[in-house]
Amino acid sequence: MKKSTVLSMAALLAAPALLISGQAGAAETATHTKLTNCVIQEVVSGKDMTGAFAHFHHTGAPVKLVRAEVPGVSARVELHEMVMQNGVMEMGPLKDLTLKEGERVFKKGGDHVMLFDVANKPKVGSKHTMTVFFDDGTQASCEAVVKSVKDVMKDAGIKHDGHGAQQAR
Repeated sequence: MKKSTVLSMAALLAAPALLISGQAGAAETATHTKLTNCVIQEVVSGKDMTGAFAHFHHTGAPVKLVRAEVPGVSARVELHEMVMQNGVMEMGPLKDLTLKEGERVFKKGGDHVMLFDVANKPKVGSKHTMTVFFDDGTQASCEAVVKSVKDVMKDAGIKHDGHGAQQAR
């Protein structure tokens, strides 16, 4: 056999292995979790961070959130929660990463996706892909629309009467 024929055959035999190995790192789309009402709060003047929010609709066995990405807005993204500490709301890493059967809401004043180092502030009304990854190797994505702080607060049931933000009852 000619050397070029042997090389061609070797390349043909290796091609399926290359395709499979290339897909090994790609996450499958989750069938157990859907995201709706995806929102990114506008970046407040003088800041380089903001929050993103969504409704998670989960069916089946529990899964854990591993991480989130919003590449069109920020390379540094963390999952956070707001907790009351000594009468003051404080933000910190999300401790309960488990999604159980039903709906879990990430909203202002609660669980959220924190976007840091936002260099190019997205405009209100623009849309950006947000993807969350689960411990079973799957992922779920949505198009998050950028909303004003006022609209995000309204969506979360928070009213601002001039004396500080309070949860609407």
